[in-house]
Amino acid sequence: MSRWLTPALLLLLVVLSIASLLAGTIWWSPAQLFAGLADRTPNLVQLVVTEVRLPRLLLALLLGGILGLSGAVLQGLLRNPLAEPGLLGVSSGASLGAVIALYYGFATSFT
Repeated sequence: MSRWLTPALLLLLVVLSIASLLAGTIWWSPAQLFAGLADRTPNLVQLVVTEVRLPRLLLALLLGGILGLSGAVLQGLLRNPLAEPGLLGVSSGASLGAVIALYYGFATSFT
């Protein structure tokens, strides 16, 4: 069972990633998606996928991987399978940093 778990989950990740590229306000079939991306001339499919949907997909994959890895690191570091960020004060520190950034206007200085 465990021998097939990783390949099955990777296949599910690929299928859901392709479905994420197809889903949106304008739904495309897989044939329309691949034809639009293969075409050399700029078109609506190419523009929407490369400017909106692909960055959204990559950000979701990276963020999910980072969150999973940080959870595994916390659990391994503390040798506690129930470890969570509040145990070391990570959540409180992040909240304090957000409040300081909003109070002093750091968020508006980068726009």
